[in-house]
Amino acid sequence: MTSMLAKIKAPYNSFGKFWSYIISEMSFNFIWPVVQTYSALWLVKYANYSHANVGLAFSMMSLMGLISAPVIGYIGDKVLEKKYLLYITCVLLVLMGPFMEWIILPSHGNTYVMSIIMGLVIGLVMNGGTNVNEQYEQRMSFVNNFQYSWVRSGVTITGFVAPLICGYVLSTVPKMFFWSLTISGLIYMAMVIFFIKHDRNNLAVLHDKKHDTVNVKGILKSMASKPFIFFVIFLLGTVPLSQIADQQVSNYFQSYFNTAHGTMLFSYATTIGQVIAFLGMLVIPVVIKRIGYRNGLVVMAVIMAIRLMLFAFARNWVLVAVGQILSGFYTPFWFVCPMGYIFSVFNKNEFATIQSLSTGAAVQISQTIFSGIIGAGYDQLGFHSTYLIIGVICSAFAIFGAFFLVTGHQNPRKSEQEATGTEQTEVTN
Repeated sequence: MTSMLAKIKAPYNSFGKFWSYIISEMSFNFIWPVVQTYSALWLVKYANYSHANVGLAFSMMSLMGLISAPVIGYIGDKVLEKKYLLYITCVLLVLMGPFMEWIILPSHGNTYVMSIIMGLVIGLVMNGGTNVNEQYEQRMSFVNNFQYSWVRSGVTITGFVAPLICGYVLSTVPKMFFWSLTISGLIYMAMVIFFIKHDRNNLAVLHDKKHDTVNVKGILKSMASKPFIFFVIFLLGTVPLSQIADQQVSNYFQSYFNTAHGTMLFSYATTIGQVIAFLGMLVIPVVIKRIGYRNGLVVMAVIMAIRLMLFAFARNWVLVAVGQILSGFYTPFWFVCPMGYIFSVFNKNEFATIQSLSTGAAVQISQTIFSGIIGAGYDQLGFHSTYLIIGVICSAFAIFGAFFLVTGHQNPRKSEQEATGTEQTEVTN
């Protein structure tokens, strides 16, 4: 085995400089299917939450993501390769099991206060922790010289394994459902503390000598530029709507069934979608080389809009399942294109801050505003009408992106890692 690994090109023959990153991605991102896909069902069925209260909780998750994103981004641009933020994320993830069973479950959804508290705590761990992970791994992709999308494929591996685990646990021992996050958190903690490493001789690649180090003045200048404004507007009307749809699609799917059988069928559809996403992560560098990050974002938005419209016109569980599977086609674009777009258009020294303010904070703004509204829409208008409304909105913003997103100054390179290399250009105003 050792001789076989030695023949593989570095760093892919190194556990610390490549494989440990994939395992950390898999273990941390277990929180997404647990919270985004199944928590609404758990809260309604076992904690007696109304759909409106669930929407309020998700709004608070987004609000915490919005509050934490700029802080995490700015600190990340300062500490670079140091793992301080990763350590904090480890501890918070491990504490999720006790928090949900001992504090949230006994409340039985009786007060808005508990919905707010739960949303803020989960939002800090899930949304804040995702920013921490993505920014750190993206930087290490060019320090260690590995394909960023291949490491991010760990998310999709979790995506098609986790629904099966979640579906089984939720059907058999629902009170223990969130303890799965504590277990995954311990695995994540082990990777971060003992195994994740970087090439110390290549840290200079993190610095862009053509620009000043990150500072408030430079960040404000970037935020006032047309590329940033158009990018944020595009994100506001596409990604959050698709993610909000995911929050309660499990309840939508279950509405076609009178038994728990629907939960397992939903987990199968989600797993198929994640298998497609995993395969897409392997080939996305080739796709991006041909169409570029800008066009990749537009393709992503179009697929999201089609999926939402499919939910709107579905009249049986089969079409809802097809819509769930369709998520696997846009996931690779979402994981790779925004960061590649940021690196090809903005100052590299401000990468984490720009990423936090756009794909982080901007997305959370939209979710904070609309999660509660759309959650109430499910109760008042029904799933079909609500999905039709957000599907039309997403379609309009996809068209907006086709006209107003800018093309980066450098052509798409052979991989997203190369696109985040040492050359960087200024923002075009």
